Amino acid sequence: MKQKTKQIISFILLPFMLLPLLASCGNEKEEKGEVGEANAYLAEPIELDLAENELLMDIIEVDGLLRATVGVTSDELTKKYGTGFRKPYQTEYRYFDMELKEDETKREPTPSFYQIGQASDPSLDLTVGGEPFFSEDGKSYGVRYRIYKDGEAVGDVINPKGADNHNSYYTEYSVRANVVPAEDYYCVWMDYTEYFYELYIKDHFVKSDDIAPGTTVFNYGLMEINGAPCALLYIEQVNDMSERDYFTDIASGKTILMPLTANTTEFATEGIEIDGKATGAAFSDGTYGYFFCDSELWRTDGAASTCICDMVYVGVSGVSEIRAVRSLADGRILVVADGKLFELTASESTVPSERSIYTLGVMNGGYIPWVERMVSDFNAAGKDCRFVVKEYKNVTKLNLALVSREVDVILTADQVALNNYIKQELLAPLDELVPEFFEEGVLIENIVDAARQNGVCYYLPREFHIRGQKVDSQLWEKASKAETLEEYCQFILENDPGYMKEWNKKTLVYNFIDTADDWIDWESNTCHFEDGTFESFLEFCNKAVNYDEWLAGSKETVYTENFSIGGLILPQEFCDMETAEEYLESGVGLLDGTADIVFPIPYRTHEGFAILADGLFAVVDKEDSREAAREFMKWCFLENVVGEILPDDPEADLADYAVKEVYDIPINQAECERLIGRNLKWNGEDKETRLPMEQRRYEDTWKIIRQADHFQNKHNAVFDVMVEEAYRFIAGTITAKQAAEYVQNRVSLYLAEQG
Repeated sequence: MKQKTKQIISFILLPFMLLPLLASCGNEKEEKGEVGEANAYLAEPIELDLAENELLMDIIEVDGLLRATVGVTSDELTKKYGTGFRKPYQTEYRYFDMELKEDETKREPTPSFYQIGQASDPSLDLTVGGEPFFSEDGKSYGVRYRIYKDGEAVGDVINPKGADNHNSYYTEYSVRANVVPAEDYYCVWMDYTEYFYELYIKDHFVKSDDIAPGTTVFNYGLMEINGAPCALLYIEQVNDMSERDYFTDIASGKTILMPLTANTTEFATEGIEIDGKATGAAFSDGTYGYFFCDSELWRTDGAASTCICDMVYVGVSGVSEIRAVRSLADGRILVVADGKLFELTASESTVPSERSIYTLGVMNGGYIPWVERMVSDFNAAGKDCRFVVKEYKNVTKLNLALVSREVDVILTADQVALNNYIKQELLAPLDELVPEFFEEGVLIENIVDAARQNGVCYYLPREFHIRGQKVDSQLWEKASKAETLEEYCQFILENDPGYMKEWNKKTLVYNFIDTADDWIDWESNTCHFEDGTFESFLEFCNKAVNYDEWLAGSKETVYTENFSIGGLILPQEFCDMETAEEYLESGVGLLDGTADIVFPIPYRTHEGFAILADGLFAVVDKEDSREAAREFMKWCFLENVVGEILPDDPEADLADYAVKEVYDIPINQAECERLIGRNLKWNGEDKETRLPMEQRRYEDTWKIIRQADHFQNKHNAVFDVMVEEAYRFIAGTITAKQAAEYVQNRVSLYLAEQG
């Protein structure tokens, strides 16, 4: 019966399968004349034989040679110039012949200590760089950036808050820049990391905030077109859907070139509109402008534009750090990205024939930048296959992609959709595909078990959070008696009135419906929202404050809170009352003299904590991509892991786990052990008092992780229906009883359609 259903679906959707697939931009564009043909170049990585402590910053053709800007760091530099966050580098010029063989006798320092950009015409000797800055007491405060002409600094420090400002955005060593000269002034674009961009013209910064209601202006770069500077902007029009709190609707977007003058003080929303959805890294060569649309390099003459190369196949993505695009006299194009050099040459093929390209389909794409970085890292790892990321805005579009066989691996938070794909036999069992995952001690076993359907594992999270509740220890005895969600809500109303002012009504709904399992029997595909429990839950949420009251804040004491961890629990959080009392008596490691007991929300259907995963990986059951999917999953879960993590040092600006961007709990057990066991290696003077506390935090964190037994059911069709009707009740347009009836009818219909 299932096979017949699948055949019927395939027949119905067959016309869609005959449509051209929406692949790279080159397949959608025709020849662009002056800017060349779409996808006319092929990218390959080039080795420059740099040492581990060296980083390629830029490269440019100078008098028949290639001059590379190379940053060099060392422990001595870090000790002298480091600020605790970004690594300090000192830059120098190195010269290569056109075949990229270095003449080591020509090495020389750059005009500034740390050069981050230069004009496309090297004869101008126009660069952007900086010198280390120290306070009067000798403390390092990063770099002060300026324009350098003919080796000398000119103009003011490029910092909108003054030369003495210590804001890390403007003074870190990771800043990128591009500079374009005008008649009697300079334009400088600066990327201060973390998606924070500024445009500096002559002696002032261009305003980008509050340009027009509902409009966001993204300042993505600077290029020279027909001898004049232009800003590369992406203009996004947003429809605010505040009634849903968590969602925005993008109405439209466009890429424009905005001509600049010495008197430009703010960005416009209109300009020269060009094709491509710009994401940054704009450069020019005197003839063309170049910019990136995620992994695609586009070229424009100021009117037409086209994608000339998709660099995803060599590991460059929308989150890569692009520092230079340089065209050479012989027709080649060089790109500096992520500290590496790539050579683009004219080619009749979009990708080398020996490379196999597969698709990672992402739905609920709030994590697209992270996914693109992960895929680009995989592609750069030198495997036999390559993956590209394609985003699907809803289940319908993903369903169509599955039927047309254009998706090989799925990443989504929608567990309901994945379970439906399992019923349709569209997903490959991971137990068979990647048996290494299920060897003892490789992945955290109970997280794997929570994902199993009928004993088989079809999808897994790469990392996750643990969610639950916590209560002040003085209320734990009463809280612990609650055995259902209704009883727990009643406990809050009777014992912690401040809690209802800590959250607004809508957020309370969102926080507590972390599982639909209390109202749905997934085995029989039936639901029971009309039994009074859902109605009671809605009435509880309605006792909280409105959004405006919540914004005003509350001065009442709150004893009950949401609990969430992506690593170690806090020093004042405990798994049991006995241990909490011991620490309350000792006073060691407690921040404010209180202790919180953490526990799962008492649902009828689960005993343990909830697992919040922003993405679940699943493999589409396709013979032609099985081996590639296996390779990708192995790399993602077993190879692409963080190694040793240093203990949390109170003297450091950032903890080591934050520097290494480990913000969630890895399902890889060894990696998780390194994360939550990091402080057991603490060897400071206070280790006699700190290590016992860290040992207790470590043990309690593992206890909590081991108790997790179900996934939060968010970002899916059922959850959306529950929230939508709950919000209608809160708005006063329907009663709680009606809301329960409507949810019952709509969810029942949805479950029946799934079969």
